[in-house]
Amino acid sequence: MKKYLCSAFALLLFACNGFALTSDTITVRHYEIRIDTINYSTQSIRANTTLTVVSKLNSVNNITLSLLHLTIDSIVSGSQQLAYTYNDTLIRITPPSVLNLNDSITLTVYYNGQPQQDASWGGFYFSGTYAFNLGVSFSQDPHTFGRVWFPCIDEFTDRSKYDFHITTPSTYKAFCNGILVDSTVNANGTLTWNWKMNHTIPSYLASVAVAPFYTLRRTFSGIPVQWAVLPQDTNATLATFTNFGTCLSSFINAYGSYPWDKVGFVMTPVVYGGMEHATSIHISKTFINGTLNYETLWAHELSHMWWGDKVTCDKEEEMWLNEGFAVFNEFYFTENHYGADAYKTAVRANHRRVLQLCHINDGNYHALNAVPHSYTYAKTVYEKGPDIAHTLRKYMGDSLFFVGCRGYMNNRAYGNATSAQLRDEMAAASSINLTRFFDDWVFTPGFPHFSIDSVVYFPGGLDHYWVYTRQRSKGNASHIYSMSVDITFSNSTTDTTVSVLIDSATNVFHIPLIGVFDFIALDRNEKVSDAISDYEKNITATGNNAFPETGMSLNVQALGANNFVRIEHNWVKPDDFQLQNPGIRLSDYHYWKVDGLFDNAFLSKATFTYDGRTPPAASAGNGYIDNTLITGTELNMVLLYRSGTADEWQPLTDTTMNIGNPNDKVGNVIIDTLRKGEYVFGYLDSTLSVPSYAREDNSIMLNVFPNPSQQTSMIEFSLPHGAKGSIFIFDSSGKIVYSTNVFSHQTFITWDCFSCPSGTYTVVLEIGKKKVSDKIVLMKK
Repeated sequence: MKKYLCSAFALLLFACNGFALTSDTITVRHYEIRIDTINYSTQSIRANTTLTVVSKLNSVNNITLSLLHLTIDSIVSGSQQLAYTYNDTLIRITPPSVLNLNDSITLTVYYNGQPQQDASWGGFYFSGTYAFNLGVSFSQDPHTFGRVWFPCIDEFTDRSKYDFHITTPSTYKAFCNGILVDSTVNANGTLTWNWKMNHTIPSYLASVAVAPFYTLRRTFSGIPVQWAVLPQDTNATLATFTNFGTCLSSFINAYGSYPWDKVGFVMTPVVYGGMEHATSIHISKTFINGTLNYETLWAHELSHMWWGDKVTCDKEEEMWLNEGFAVFNEFYFTENHYGADAYKTAVRANHRRVLQLCHINDGNYHALNAVPHSYTYAKTVYEKGPDIAHTLRKYMGDSLFFVGCRGYMNNRAYGNATSAQLRDEMAAASSINLTRFFDDWVFTPGFPHFSIDSVVYFPGGLDHYWVYTRQRSKGNASHIYSMSVDITFSNSTTDTTVSVLIDSATNVFHIPLIGVFDFIALDRNEKVSDAISDYEKNITATGNNAFPETGMSLNVQALGANNFVRIEHNWVKPDDFQLQNPGIRLSDYHYWKVDGLFDNAFLSKATFTYDGRTPPAASAGNGYIDNTLITGTELNMVLLYRSGTADEWQPLTDTTMNIGNPNDKVGNVIIDTLRKGEYVFGYLDSTLSVPSYAREDNSIMLNVFPNPSQQTSMIEFSLPHGAKGSIFIFDSSGKIVYSTNVFSHQTFITWDCFSCPSGTYTVVLEIGKKKVSDKIVLMKK
């Protein structure tokens, strides 16, 4: 609706809403930026910029541009002086006549002063012999920061072509976007460098850098590549970019042909990181040190030539489209050069950081398409973004994922996009309906948690497995995801994987297989970025064995016939049903599950780490896991165990506490013998006399199947939350043939009725004074 507003009303809204409406009224088709003087001693410039402005509405009588804290000498169109007002932030220019739709005007702004540097990161820098810009600001609103050195429409959505004329001392060079047209020697001995950008970019991607540079040139796949470096840094630069060819070709294969006239890197004394100015990436010379330690940094910036520069997010809230995919491309380059295991290691480490600290650093759980201004360049974008990109890749499969990416790049080329448009372009190119995926993973805060609650096995010529799954959430308790998840059935010789659709809080899947399987797990290939950090390995030697990103490690004492161990660190609140231990408060944040293929001959100690520290530990990727659990001395820490979801938690006694400072909230607990099952930290709390529960649910349900049955029956039930009940089975004479206690966190038990004769039996679920019953018929062969 905005595009139909009259210009006066549009300008009124502009005054109320800041920069939101400028590009709805006008667009700048072309900038010609001339910097005549760069004064290092006063850290100032003298410049003029000629803009070709086109109206997008009828009756436009005011041209509004952004320019930050510089002095305007004059504004002209041709030979005519133009009237304007300027408040150190916005210029409002009166054109010679009213502009109607598609009318254009060329005007020149003459200005001088000291270009601003952001207090955090970005802006215009003078450092020694260097003068250069970084096109974004971490702290300013808006984040686009072209306005510090030229008048512009400083928005993500306004794209223009550029010419640059930068005058430097005779021993210096200027590097800008695009191709170098020429350099001219002036009468006073200075040089003027003319660069031309033939494709449109938004203002924040325009760049300049001046220093006594040497130009290092190479060609890869027919594409010219230039590095602007100091002469003494050429060898270190070439060594740092040893794997550049692999990186460039992998991105071209994935996302389509290189979209610009050249690849350019400019080494500058940026405090840290780099800035993806199109064709002229400014990167910190600190990290161009002759090693491969920082190659993912320049790979990240190179991938922006597609993700961010060729297609730009249309607003800052969607910055994951730029930065999230650029971090994902760090992983992708790693995979292409170092292999699939290196990719999984990078993804796994990032995933753990997201689950542990992202919501802490960013103040809450945020949807990827709605990140608040203060966190535009923070963890949700840079860590959750690539995590979800990885899951999207695995969801679609490599072939269709990259087909979808290329469709997005081609159809949105040299323009802007939203998450919804990414969804639609990838769906159209791949023929995969991505609506539910984006609703769940992109437009919703938090993460799902998928787990196997229990497995029921019925043997026969074709073995039958009933797998009960459970879905919980981290960061969004009300949302249920719909996701295809792999279940892998394993024994010592065979792995069989099937995919199931988990789409409710509890699901049951009947899976007939040939063979008996001792180990069953979800998502062993780590396709899904749910709230679990897992690691598995086949242990081949005694001694210490790390399980990265799980918060656990093993010290293996003896090997058995099978020595395969899987550890899952679950980043959700565990079941808290523990009537036998009312004085223990369980973690509200995480628990572990240990499974695998190992027998009684396999003996191992296990170390469980707790860490409740707050900053500065969090800034180093540590802390917060047990922050709410440890409310006093660590001497009250206990480790509890249960063999499965049908059991209650029990404190372990075969433990060694490594506390150190009992008040620093960091340490570990070692158990003497690792067992399959679940483990959780608890805290002795004398104020707890009875367990408390978050809700009341008076529903009682009982169902028995298969019915008739031959030798094993399943009894499915539900109890009020936090309740305990009993199940009794009576034969036809009224005799109790089976009884057991049951609890609300369970969903079923099995009854092995092999020794019972054929007949009709009554199953009774009793809780307090309430009873429900069902009949079951045994028919023995």
